[in-house]
Amino acid sequence: MVQAMSLILAAQLSTAFQNVAIRLAADDGIHPFQIAWVRGVVGFVMVAAFILWRERAIPRPKAIGQLVAVGFAHVAAMVSFFYGVALIPLNESTALSFAAPLFGTIGAALFLGETVRLRRWIAVAIGFVGVLIVLRPGVVTIGLGTALVLVSTVAFAVVTLLFRTLSRTDPPTTIVFYQSLFFSVVTLAPAAPVLAMPSAYAFLMMVMVAVLGTFGMVAYTRAFAIAEASAILPFEFSRLPFIAIVAFLVFGERPDQWVWLGAAVIFGSTLYIAHREAAAARRTVGKTA
Repeated sequence: MVQAMSLILAAQLSTAFQNVAIRLAADDGIHPFQIAWVRGVVGFVMVAAFILWRERAIPRPKAIGQLVAVGFAHVAAMVSFFYGVALIPLNESTALSFAAPLFGTIGAALFLGETVRLRRWIAVAIGFVGVLIVLRPGVVTIGLGTALVLVSTVAFAVVTLLFRTLSRTDPPTTIVFYQSLFFSVVTLAPAAPVLAMPSAYAFLMMVMVAVLGTFGMVAYTRAFAIAEASAILPFEFSRLPFIAIVAFLVFGERPDQWVWLGAAVIFGSTLYIAHREAAAARRTVGKTA
């Protein structure tokens, strides 16, 4: 449990620094599309090197169509998130990112035929109240950056749902390998028109985005592989205080009370949903045992 806790905290800290590096590269004149493309290329090189070293062969996919679908959803999620992070306060984008499981629950009920009972629907509704607390529509103008982060949240939920079905036919290493390859190739299309020669500083920031993002993904995946989700999910909320501290030190950003309150409501509802899903999965296993 201690190892899983350490991994999830490391993943959240990596994500916090990754988001700061995105903003720093964007502030230095690099378009978010180019940042996303470099993230994809460097990330793929790292993932491919690890998998080829471990497996000694290129993974062979079985569900190619689903891999392509995951790839497009992942591109949409990452590109919109990178663009959004460059435009709005980091604390706000982090708080809104906690809403992905809410959209995932809705998608699982609508498209995967999963049974979602009343208590989980109530938790979803409470979670969206938390989103409204963060956004405060009518009081604060919802701009492009906020809209893009919300789009990325929905897209990340789609990625999660597609992973559930794809994992029935392909192992995680195959999924990660081809998702990284697809991302690095497809993001070149939006990045090509805005490619610019980065300064040494901006290039370093983009490489940091790739390294931190890849490390965070590996640590996150490993944490869930060695411990139950319900035991380590509470530590995901550490991402907000991490980003709050770093964003204040680097950019002087101060999260207001609405961001903290809304994030707590969103995260509390998603934690309850995860708990209910874990309990339902255990009951299912018990019946089939």
